[in-house]
Amino acid sequence: MPTLWGKQYSRSDLMRRVGHLSQVGGVQVTRAEEGAARGVRSLEFRTGTGFQFKATVERGFDVGYCDYQGKSLAWIPSTMLPAPWYFEGQDRFGWLRTALGGLNNSCGMIHIGNPETADVSHYNFPARAEETYGVHDRMALLPARLIRCGERWEGDECILEAEGRVTQAQAYGENLILTRRYTAIIGESRFFMHDEIENAGWLPTEHMLLYHINVGFPVVDDGSEQIAPVSQPPVVPDGLPESSAGDFDHFISPQKDWQLQGFELAMACEQDGSVPVAIVNRDNFGMYVVYNQRQFPQYLEWRMMGEGQYAVGIEPCTNTFGRQIARERGQLITLQPGEKRAYDLEIGVLENRAAVEALRQRVTALLTTASGVQS
Repeated sequence: MPTLWGKQYSRSDLMRRVGHLSQVGGVQVTRAEEGAARGVRSLEFRTGTGFQFKATVERGFDVGYCDYQGKSLAWIPSTMLPAPWYFEGQDRFGWLRTALGGLNNSCGMIHIGNPETADVSHYNFPARAEETYGVHDRMALLPARLIRCGERWEGDECILEAEGRVTQAQAYGENLILTRRYTAIIGESRFFMHDEIENAGWLPTEHMLLYHINVGFPVVDDGSEQIAPVSQPPVVPDGLPESSAGDFDHFISPQKDWQLQGFELAMACEQDGSVPVAIVNRDNFGMYVVYNQRQFPQYLEWRMMGEGQYAVGIEPCTNTFGRQIARERGQLITLQPGEKRAYDLEIGVLENRAAVEALRQRVTALLTTASGVQS
């Protein structure tokens, strides 16, 4: 039964008070008509609490804009989430011109990290024995096919859902299919994302996946902190600039001439594999992410305190940063023909001190349990 404005409503009670459910919330399809985003469709989810997010169909079916009662949770770049037909330089750094930004950029499905060259001779095409993958591959800029979207009732609970399908394929190459489902509930300030990635081809295919969750102002601000079950000292991954490992859990005002920082964090998990991570500002407002460590055994943090490019990346991933390093560590996944992998994510709002403290206690309990198990 939804709780709206401090009161519970049954389905009957709520629908007697409105002309249409959209007066309270729902899923609506919109389309950008100006600038580089022209033609990009968004599924706007509104849950009735002031929480809304937009899943961009043509941009990998990722979430672009996301806010709560007028406060943005996401970092939005000056390009304002361009359409994929403006994607340039696919084998190098074009990803940085068009993909980066919005609440989430899905990275992969084959490569994450900086540009690298891989042996693809197993695809049996002698003219292309090697392939160079650009930054974080193509996934975030592949248009989806929208399968369904809308609202449905289960008793007195109103569920908002959408499902789409993204294909990354080429002749003499990979054929990977992502099926993604978003779920939110009227009266809640959170959503769930469920992914299934299938090797729909007939040859083995390497697979890497990272969720590049870009948290921005006002969640990120001078004095904001990260709350997470970090169980060991942070490590700066190979290939990233050297930086102080002690910087990872606190954030400062925008800095001139800032150079990005990256950290590899070892996380403790709950019994079912869940790992809660949050970014919270001084006003006790923030957002949290829950991912599953069984699906994402690695975790990276992007700390970008530069002027204009002012964001923190929450980044659960299947392997460490970089293809060659992942291969050397035995982390690189190979999907056999017909094989599937499932991935789950929960993203929500921490709207007040009580919500922040509840998450902090959850993390503290998790670390205490993990410490007891190790001892």
